[in-house]
Amino acid sequence: MIGESPYEKKKQPKKIEVLLDSLLHKLSGSTSQDIKQIIENWELIIGGSLSKLSTPTHIKNQILYIQVVDSGVAREVEWRKAETLKAAIENTSKVKLQDMKIIIKQK
Repeated sequence: MIGESPYEKKKQPKKIEVLLDSLLHKLSGSTSQDIKQIIENWELIIGGSLSKLSTPTHIKNQILYIQVVDSGVAREVEWRKAETLKAAIENTSKVKLQDMKIIIKQK
């Protein structure tokens, strides 16, 4: 607009995605973009067969939370912990992970 002051431009509402990312980062130390990258690359990170039986759910305090279908899959994911964390870091742009927790999906 002609004659629009800089103050009027600053009053524009922020996108909800920006606000949610900011809140998520303050609460957990990660952003929705971090977990989105892991979800998009999940098959590369954990492997084809396990990717169908497990799902990354969120990151909190540099811990990746993974939901699995049963205890057998949980054991297999736990055995592959080091290589899974390494692959997650390598297949994302700047996600910082120190550990992962496994949650068995309740039926």
